[in-house]
Amino acid sequence: MGLKTKVTGALVSNWFREISLIDAENIPSDRGSIIVSWHPGGMFDELLTKNLLPINLISVDVNSIGEQKLMEIAQMVSSGGSVVVFPEGVSHDLPKSIEIKDTAAKIAIKAAEICTGKKPVIIALGIHYSNKNMFRERVAVTVERPIDIEGDVEHLSMIISGEISRASQSQDNWKDRELIWKARSIVKAERQRMSKISNQKPTYGEDILGARRVRAAWEWLALNNEKECQRLERKTREHMAMLESYNLRPYDVDSRPMSVTNLGFAKSIFLWLYAWSFMLGFVTLSALIGSLPPFLFVVFSDKYLWSNLDQSSRSKFKLYSVFISYPIWWVISATGFTWALLSSDSPLAGLADYSVTIEFLFSLPSIAVFPIMLWWMPTSAKLQVALYSRGTKSWKRMRLWMKWRSSKFDWSSISESQQNLAKELVNIGDKLVLPGDEDWVEPLPGKDDISVIQQR
Repeated sequence: MGLKTKVTGALVSNWFREISLIDAENIPSDRGSIIVSWHPGGMFDELLTKNLLPINLISVDVNSIGEQKLMEIAQMVSSGGSVVVFPEGVSHDLPKSIEIKDTAAKIAIKAAEICTGKKPVIIALGIHYSNKNMFRERVAVTVERPIDIEGDVEHLSMIISGEISRASQSQDNWKDRELIWKARSIVKAERQRMSKISNQKPTYGEDILGARRVRAAWEWLALNNEKECQRLERKTREHMAMLESYNLRPYDVDSRPMSVTNLGFAKSIFLWLYAWSFMLGFVTLSALIGSLPPFLFVVFSDKYLWSNLDQSSRSKFKLYSVFISYPIWWVISATGFTWALLSSDSPLAGLADYSVTIEFLFSLPSIAVFPIMLWWMPTSAKLQVALYSRGTKSWKRMRLWMKWRSSKFDWSSISESQQNLAKELVNIGDKLVLPGDEDWVEPLPGKDDISVIQQR
């Protein structure tokens, strides 16, 4: 692993608080592959694919590739190599994939023609950001099944476009995409309530699969019973608007205990104090010094330097500032910590009796201090995220208990409304064979899930 890969890996893991890779086993190790994806996240799309996927990848710019370069890449793929291509050719903020260029199809067909061993395959990715423009958000990358290379360039481009559209869960507008996620959250809360596992929070990757299931069921209902679909859509939007006005989630409603006792409230306060007690120490100090200045620089630049740009350009400049400011500041802060740990006048010396970590660092040979501190700067930030996440969850839990105890909420009415809506949504899904079910059959290459949904 090269230095560039390590640095970009550290940046990615610091920027996102949760990263999920789903179905990585779909990538074959015995042949070449052309990885294709939509392009919603600017530079992070390429960084995520190169750092997460268990293969060595080179990227292809579909906007500047000549015939000679295309042949070189095809030869590399035919001999077992892999490339990542974003066929749309541009990063965008649309809720669906856009028209693609035929570069990926040309590479695939040429590689298959000259291959003498196992034929290469095409693999579509779905890249899903909870909020691509925010710090410490979540991301999931789904790896779809391999597609054989068949037909001419036009036919294969059509298949690639369809695969990308399905993998990215395309919708015509953001309101429809948001509706899918709102319905998913209601269904998830209801299933957790019924199975009595409400304390087990699913990963973002599991949420993505849930959204795919809801999207497939919703499209089936729209096709087969348009009036019922419109009624459920209106009812779902009204319920979620009501919850949002109270700053509640469907999970908050279904996880409310039957008896909201003082003991439970006291326990939530204790867990909050206990969690935040771990926030005080050398980890937090290192994380603040190593990450707060570049973070503030990124925020300042985004607010005052690029605020007049369109959202796509603004996101790109924000990412550029992250890649520049964080590594530079890690070197500067590691240098400062190294001086503090080696100098006889160090202000940290007096803290060695109170911190095992600081005492250990003072015991290191001088030649080892700087490399360790350079590694420690991004590492402490990741540890701090874990501590902060625990503290934030306990804080939200305590505030939720206060709401559960509040008399201004008609909990019986809210709960009844949600359960009635949830039962309707769950009932629709239970009557269909959906993605993730044991008897689910994947659609033909380039086709969407709606093409193979069956009733039970």
